[in-house]
Amino acid sequence: MIAGKTWREIRWMTLIYLLIFELLAIPVLLLWPDLYDDFQRSTLFKNFPVHSLKRIFEGVSDKNEEIAFTNWAAAMLYFRSVNLVGIAGAVLFGTALFARERETRTLEFLLARPVSRLSILWQKTWPTTLAVLVPIFLVNWSAIYWSQLIDRELKFAEITWASVHGAAFVWMFLAFTTWMSVRCRTQAHVAFWVGGITIVQLGLYMTQRIRPYSLFRLSDFEWYGPILAGHLKPWQMFDPINGIGFTTWVLLATALFYFLAWRALRRLEP
Repeated sequence: MIAGKTWREIRWMTLIYLLIFELLAIPVLLLWPDLYDDFQRSTLFKNFPVHSLKRIFEGVSDKNEEIAFTNWAAAMLYFRSVNLVGIAGAVLFGTALFARERETRTLEFLLARPVSRLSILWQKTWPTTLAVLVPIFLVNWSAIYWSQLIDRELKFAEITWASVHGAAFVWMFLAFTTWMSVRCRTQAHVAFWVGGITIVQLGLYMTQRIRPYSLFRLSDFEWYGPILAGHLKPWQMFDPINGIGFTTWVLLATALFYFLAWRALRRLEP
């Protein structure tokens, strides 16, 4: 019942979220032939001081158009859309999970139900998690079709593995927002804390010397590019000892935030 109510509250938002994802993907893929010609002629970013943007430009202007297109997909579908739309969706959906219950004064009724706090957390979060993560896969799989219309190829396996990591990264933000939603008394306070921390992390990422300390280093162009090119194997995504293991660290952080959300909810007084 709780899960059904949660889904009814977010179903139209989920559709709009999916459409935004798709509408951002289609133009950048279909316009690629013209954009590639422009990249070949442009020298604007060659001496650009922001290293990450310079690396993207070098990748999308490669003399080999197949390599350049793969880098373009990594930059636009993942570095841009997953980090922008995905995280925005995670924050938007997660903020309301429990803080809105306080604001509408339905929290007492929710906590008084004859189910455990863990069950309440699960039933409110699994529909939200699917609503936030499934569109990441659907839109990026659709990119395979759109790329074929311009005689370019994106491989299903590589798209899927990149989407697995992108979904895990967004899931981490959703879990963190859920924790804040349990702890904070209003949706505005949740948005303040999550938004503030996200901005700080972006600021760290944009500063070259301290970029390794930013969470966005785990979800940037230099991570997705090798995955889509097939140079970074799935086992390397998950092996933090012999490989890079970023995906495993992200999933562990997600689990930690959900544990903290459950502990906060267990201690919560209506």
